[in-house]
Amino acid sequence: MKKTRTLPLRISFRATVAWVLLGLLTACAVNAIPPQAGQALNGAVMEWPVPSPTAQPSAAPSPTPVIWNTFPAPRGDSATAVPDAAPRIALPDDVQVWLLLMSDQEAPLVGRTQAFHVVLLNERLAKASVISIPGNLMVYLPGENMQRLSTAYALGGMQLVRETLAYNFGLRPDRYVVAHPTEFKWLVDDLGGIDVSVLIPVRDACGGLPAGLHSMNGDKAFCYVSFLSDEDEVYRVRRQQQVLQLLFTKLVQNGRLAMLPLMYASYQEKLDTDISFLDLLGRVPLALRLGDPQRVSYHVLGWEYVTAWELPDETQTTVLLPRADAVRELFAQALAEISQPSPLGEIVLTYEAQLTQAVALTQTMQPGFTQTPPVRSTPTATPTPTPRGAPTAFPTAILPTSIYTQEPYPFEPTAAGTPTPTDVYNPYP
Repeated sequence: MKKTRTLPLRISFRATVAWVLLGLLTACAVNAIPPQAGQALNGAVMEWPVPSPTAQPSAAPSPTPVIWNTFPAPRGDSATAVPDAAPRIALPDDVQVWLLLMSDQEAPLVGRTQAFHVVLLNERLAKASVISIPGNLMVYLPGENMQRLSTAYALGGMQLVRETLAYNFGLRPDRYVVAHPTEFKWLVDDLGGIDVSVLIPVRDACGGLPAGLHSMNGDKAFCYVSFLSDEDEVYRVRRQQQVLQLLFTKLVQNGRLAMLPLMYASYQEKLDTDISFLDLLGRVPLALRLGDPQRVSYHVLGWEYVTAWELPDETQTTVLLPRADAVRELFAQALAEISQPSPLGEIVLTYEAQLTQAVALTQTMQPGFTQTPPVRSTPTATPTPTPRGAPTAFPTAILPTSIYTQEPYPFEPTAAGTPTPTDVYNPYP
């Protein structure tokens, strides 16, 4: 028999979380973070130098680009010249940089990152821009040399990833998540699978995927976002971004954010992240607002921003070299898109109502009902994890049955005034 792992959570904890979620639905916007001066590599706060004005300026001088303090010199020669450090991007106080990565190895192994997504998040205006970067982009890894971006995490962990982003793109992440293949598959299955529109047919991978709409479980979705064949790395990044958008949209629909405590408890042992449970819980209202597709923009560092280049060795490997000016324009555009306020779409009100109802229903369950995270297979550190099987079908009720030890709403049908499962709002009649 396959060994399983469960993490029981008591009904009192579930009720507490439910009340917190209900309170957060009416919470005010996140307070702005006070501005800070530039930060050196050693963490010491320092003021950026201000040029002295001339006695008789002939015209308005162009601002001097602000560069991050200093970076370690290259270690040995590089296959191509090391570019100059990118100017530091001036982010408003309300904007944070979140980094979403996926390793190609299972925890606790440290592998390359085959997915690299930078999220510019404006918490006050509830807007976000996602910039997806190919892993084979040749960049300078401070203290190393010119390498593919996908190797930064494997060579130096998040510290090197931070310095690499600062040097090559002019920003540092405030929060990060590094997932592994197993957690990705769990997420897809816990959400009941996803329906993916395959635009370019896949012949030799994932069992074959002709053009059209495909229902994918965790295993197939992982194959779809990770395989490489004749197409280039840019196309894989576009597939990853497509699935990322589908997963986030499904998470905020139909009250599924009520599963957040269980999912975090189940995933936290394997994820590499500095995002706490309270960080996520406090951003539930923000997540609902970002469920409006008009509030999130998506960008790919595609062929208009890079140049193909073949490594000068016997491997004949083709990598991508960034076009610095075009890349800076892309990040400036992504920042501009989240800097202007706009009204909320009506879909946000629907998401809020669905989550409010889902949380309220958890407080009317039978006494003694125990909610537990999904049953997981025993974690392994092998490149090929044990599959979890086909996803559990999503029921007509709001919350999926796969996260419960019994029916999601075990009401007593004979009790006077007690709702039955048929009374639960069905968003898909």
